[in-house]
Amino acid sequence: MFSFFKNKVDPKAKLKKILKGYQLPSFPAVILQILQKIRSPYSSASDIAQSLSLDPGLSVRLLGIANSAAFSPINKVENLTQAIALVGMSQLESLVLGVGVAKGIPKQTCQWHDPAEFWLTSARRAILANELAQILCPAKESECFTAAFLQDMALPFLACHRSEDYDPILKKWHIEGGDLAQLEREVLEWDHAEVATWICSEWGLPENIALAIKNHHNMNAGIDHEALGPIRLVSILREDDSNNGLDEMIAKAEGVYNISEEKMQSIIEPGFEKAKDLARMII
Repeated sequence: MFSFFKNKVDPKAKLKKILKGYQLPSFPAVILQILQKIRSPYSSASDIAQSLSLDPGLSVRLLGIANSAAFSPINKVENLTQAIALVGMSQLESLVLGVGVAKGIPKQTCQWHDPAEFWLTSARRAILANELAQILCPAKESECFTAAFLQDMALPFLACHRSEDYDPILKKWHIEGGDLAQLEREVLEWDHAEVATWICSEWGLPENIALAIKNHHNMNAGIDHEALGPIRLVSILREDDSNNGLDEMIAKAEGVYNISEEKMQSIIEPGFEKAKDLARMII
């Protein structure tokens, strides 16, 4: 149970009610084992590589990501030990966590949810948040990458299992833009960020990531403002190419964080290119 939960929240009961009886799938046990090995100070790269090899699908994805534009290796990465050395432990944890979450999220296309577009946008947020963290909070790069990638993890569940009253909210957000959490709170007693924390709790994900997800729309949150900066900025991005939120994000970056439009443009285009590979490999 996360320390920031109030009033003895029961995530399982909350999710069952919100998702109309839908049962959240279990988080893959092999992924949890790999994450424990990554976090252990006694694990070597070869130990972690051995654990990763227990999940062939994850191994293939990791090798693909290590050879992708996101990491731009000088030479081809041919084995897991090389991939771990290139990616680094913090980023490796982020990628493994992302793959584990992707395994549990609905794959079907719903009226206002297209899995391919959803994951591409999530990857764009992750890459840009990582780049922005280098400017705003260098020590938080991995945390920003992970929280940005997973910040909308509740949307596929809501779009596919609570479509009756959630579709109009998604439709308005996609067409008109604005703050999704605010739109949700105007109609419902919760928002997608809160639902995501219940999912994080049920899956045993790190509390710091859940807290960052919880507050990615909250400009008044009483936690590290700098660490949340990149996560909040990229939350403005939407899936629609015709109304993707880029102009809003650039304006907010300059107005709130003093990052020039020129600097933003310099990271957006290459970041979007890297995101294509990441989205394809991680799911």
